[in-house]
Amino acid sequence: MTPEEFQQALAKLGYTPAGIAKLIGVDVRTARRWSTGAKPIPESVAEQLDSIVRSGVVTPELAAQIRAVRSGEVPEPETSRFVWVQRRDDDPHWTVAEHDLVADVFYLPGRLERFTADALVIGPVIIAPPG
Repeated sequence: MTPEEFQQALAKLGYTPAGIAKLIGVDVRTARRWSTGAKPIPESVAEQLDSIVRSGVVTPELAAQIRAVRSGEVPEPETSRFVWVQRRDDDPHWTVAEHDLVADVFYLPGRLERFTADALVIGPVIIAPPG
């Protein structure tokens, strides 16, 4: 979510940065920084705000979800993971790539360019051993 989209959502709902800060449980300065672009808007906040805009009101279910995220009962959604990949252009070797789940691109070691799923054979997700 961009700062402009954040401001538009607040305008649709009739909220100020201070009002939304109180609703979702963040410092007022943080919400103001989101609205000016001085601080990136977390994905969880963008999802909550989108839900509120879609419904037009804060439903009891949405309020419960906001409280759960605020209290740490619900973890932040995963934004990246590591997977085995093989390039489709006749490269017989498998390598580990970071999959950016937000942008849906893959970063391969030693490569500056980003790859899409169309350019790769996607293998299994790599899971860290229990620690």
